[in-house]
Amino acid sequence: MGESGPVFARDRPPLRVVVLNGRRVDPESACLSIDDPAVRFGEGLLETMRAESGAVLFLDRHLDRLLRSAEELGLAPMPARAELERDVQAATLACPGEVLRVRLTATPGPTTLVEAQAAKLNPETAERGIDAVTVRGAWEPGHRAAEHKTIARAALRRADRRAAAAGAETALLLDERGRLGEATTANVFAVVGGEILTAPVRGILPGITRRAVLELEDVREEMLEEPVWRSAAELFLSGSVQGIVPVVCVDGAPVGEGVPGPVTRRVARAWRALADREARARRGEHAPSG
Repeated sequence: MGESGPVFARDRPPLRVVVLNGRRVDPESACLSIDDPAVRFGEGLLETMRAESGAVLFLDRHLDRLLRSAEELGLAPMPARAELERDVQAATLACPGEVLRVRLTATPGPTTLVEAQAAKLNPETAERGIDAVTVRGAWEPGHRAAEHKTIARAALRRADRRAAAAGAETALLLDERGRLGEATTANVFAVVGGEILTAPVRGILPGITRRAVLELEDVREEMLEEPVWRSAAELFLSGSVQGIVPVVCVDGAPVGEGVPGPVTRRVARAWRALADREARARRGEHAPSG
């Protein structure tokens, strides 16, 4: 889901803390060498994470995914895991705000770049949902590189611009047959006949929040044909910063009754409880009794 949409409140730009290779730098002057593989070849990986009161949710899972992708893509030398975690923590703790958006970029420079800033989420989103448009042909089920969160985002940015031009908050990526893959910055789930369905990881990102939903709920992975997902009673997105987001309209047509449905609300509550447990564990706190 694009961060320009109303999932994020729009007002004064929040303070942004940037840590580059272990040093805090001015965001306006932060730069990479022209010889860095990210600049020269577009090689690099990123993770976008949510932090709550200083605790980066599911940090271990994010770092696992990044380093696994680096190995599978042959990106080397990459920053050490300890360096990545150090810089993420440094940026997070230096940035004010109860809920932060933390973006980690790692390149085979090796270079580590972390940005942290307040993510003021719009509380109305969970209650009213968001609108989406579809982009046919934007998902290629056999495109294995799309299963890694690389810094190559041009196609996704183009889909986001199409959504914005249509007055929607996000774009849903379809293959040439109209089958539903994912959204531009989130995974997508459909509720059909009371069952939760989602596309298998074939040319889509294995999202961290997607994994959490699969652990929390009984979800069936299958290729979602267009007549199936367009007739779904509910659609919802899963993303690391925004959590669970209902989609209530696609291409101008309402999804189900056009309001967030009961399954989506249940999943959102379960994810919120899981996120609370994760935040307490990261801070070394015990769960409340009673």
